[in-house]
Amino acid sequence: MSEDREIFAEAAALAAAGVPFVLVTVVRTQGSTPRDAGAKMIVRPRAKAIAEGAEEAEKGLEGGCTGTVGGGQFEELVIESAARHVKNRASGLEKFVLGAEADQCCGGVMEVFFEFVGARQRVVIFGAGHVAAALVELLNGAALEVVIVDDRADWNTVERFPRARRVMSWVEGVRAAHERGGATLACVMTCSHDTDHDLLRRLLDNPPAFVGLIGSRSKRACLLGRLVASGVDEGVIERVHCPIGVGDTGKEPRMVAISMAAQLLMEAKKLGALE
Repeated sequence: MSEDREIFAEAAALAAAGVPFVLVTVVRTQGSTPRDAGAKMIVRPRAKAIAEGAEEAEKGLEGGCTGTVGGGQFEELVIESAARHVKNRASGLEKFVLGAEADQCCGGVMEVFFEFVGARQRVVIFGAGHVAAALVELLNGAALEVVIVDDRADWNTVERFPRARRVMSWVEGVRAAHERGGATLACVMTCSHDTDHDLLRRLLDNPPAFVGLIGSRSKRACLLGRLVASGVDEGVIERVHCPIGVGDTGKEPRMVAISMAAQLLMEAKKLGALE
């Protein structure tokens, strides 16, 4: 049906853009109802509700809707329920008795499933080297948006990173890390210590939720010491994770990437990305 195609197309676009929404589906009806089982709609929360949290979300979702599951007071109740699912970052089934709850004369019963689809956490990887390629392969199965940043066209290729968003400018990469800082994990792992230093300075102007630096403890001491000398606040510098990873799993690129992937997935889970 064309209605379903519109709903599914918008859901795919919102998910790809990292925009939270609730997919509402009528799963069962009884008696006289305005829509049959299978009717769908998308409810998009307004940006303010997302930013300010549950208290604002409870007031209703004013970001807009696509489709309809019946209109009238019943649909207002559905939108209010969708707001609660945004608040709780949860999915679930609810039953509505139209006469008693929605003051609708049709008087039937509708069971509705609310599927919350949250914004994906973003992992921005600065550097398209061997470890980055292995890391992206490991992260491909997770519900994360992966961005690869490197100005080397022969390394940052679609063949090496077919499922990642590729950015060819360091400046644009830093902007991508700052766009949704509270939902972003940045990994600095370029082929140049000077580039790593410059990127860290820019990132730490407005640090994302996680900032990691690949390398040894001696590299950490060297680069972070340079940052202190250049005037970056020591308290901010202490937020940099170096080395990235859960421990020494070996020096081969894939082994390094396994350690890094484990930490990134755990950090993403803390931020609520992989519920």
